[in-house]
Amino acid sequence: MDAHQGSAEHQPTGDVWAVRWAHGEFKIHARGGMLGGTQFRLADGRSVRPFYEAPWLGEAGPVVPELLAGMRNEFSCAPFGGVYQSEGLPPDWRAAAESEVLDVDAPLMESDLLLHGYGGAHDWQLDSRSQDTVRIAIYYPDTSPLRRVTRTVAGDPDAAAINFSVTIEARRTCRRPIGVHPNIALPELAGALHIKPAGFEFGMVHPFGPEKGVSRAAPGALFSDLAKVPMHAGGASRFDRLPFAYDTEETLQLCGCDGRVEIVDTEAQARYRLSWDASVLPSLLLWISNRGRAYAPWNSRNLCVGVEPMAGAFDLGSRAGIADNPINRRGVKTAVMFDPGQPLSFSYRFEADTVRESGAS
Repeated sequence: MDAHQGSAEHQPTGDVWAVRWAHGEFKIHARGGMLGGTQFRLADGRSVRPFYEAPWLGEAGPVVPELLAGMRNEFSCAPFGGVYQSEGLPPDWRAAAESEVLDVDAPLMESDLLLHGYGGAHDWQLDSRSQDTVRIAIYYPDTSPLRRVTRTVAGDPDAAAINFSVTIEARRTCRRPIGVHPNIALPELAGALHIKPAGFEFGMVHPFGPEKGVSRAAPGALFSDLAKVPMHAGGASRFDRLPFAYDTEETLQLCGCDGRVEIVDTEAQARYRLSWDASVLPSLLLWISNRGRAYAPWNSRNLCVGVEPMAGAFDLGSRAGIADNPINRRGVKTAVMFDPGQPLSFSYRFEADTVRESGAS
C-alpha cells in the first residue's frame, strides 16, 4: 500500500452496523465500508481476532491519505491502487504508468486516482441487514465511469466464517483494476505466521521498492516459491514466514492464482483460509508492513500483512493496470472490463479453525 497519496482533513465518521452470530461477531463501518472488530469463536471454545486494525485509530489529528484514517480489517477497492511517481519506476513499468488510456476505456477521472478508490474514503449507506448479514452500497461521483458498488458481509450460521460478495455497476464501458483488501495482524514472534498459497503461475516483487532505503526484496524480480524470494543484496529469503526479525516494507504479487491461501498463526494456534473467485481476481497481493515506515502515522509500529485478491498491477493504479505491462504480458489480467448493461459480481470467503502447533510447519 502506497503511503504518500491524497489528503485528509478529518477523521472517519458515519454509522457502524454490528453483527453477532453463533460463531463470531463483526462490525461494518460506513466510512470506507470497512470491516472491523471481527472475532471468531473456534470449536475448542477459544476466540481469535485474526484481522488488523491501524494502531492510530482514535488518535488526534488528520491522517493522510484519508483511507488510512479508518483502516481496519478488510475493505473493497474499486479501482485498486493509486498513483505512483513514475520517475521511480524501471523503464517497462514507467511506460505503463505514463501510458495514455486506450480508446475502449472511459477517461481516467479524479475518483480513479484515489488510493484504492472512492469507496475507501467516503461513507457507504445501509442497503439491508438481517441477524447475520449486512449489505451496504455507495454511489460514485457522476464523473466516474463506475456507478455503484454494493457489498454484502454475512456470518456463516454453521461455521466460524464470513462470506463476502461485491457487485460493481458501471456508467460507461471501461477497464479498471479492482480487488479486496483483507489485513491480517502479524504476531510479535518472528516467523510465527505461515502463509501457504495453494498455487500460482509466477510471483513478482514490487518494481518500486516499495519503501526506498528500507525494502530488501529485489525490485521487479520473478520467483516461483514464496520461500525463495530474490533479495536486492543477492541470494533469496523466506517470505512465507512472518513477521521478519528486521524492520521492512515489502510488496509481492502472486500472479495466476487458483483462488486459495491458507494462513497459520502458530502463536494463536489458529488456521485461516481465504478463498475467492480467481476468474475475476487472478492475483494475490501481499503487502507486508513490518515496522518499516518511521513517519506518521506509521511511526515504526505497524505490523500487518495485506492478503489481497485482485486484478491489477501491484498498487500502481488504473493507468498501469489498463496499459500493457510486465504482468499482463505474461498472460495474467491486470484490469477488469465493465459493461454498463452487465453488473460484475464476485464472492470470497474467510474462515477460521484451530490448529495444533506441531501441524503448522
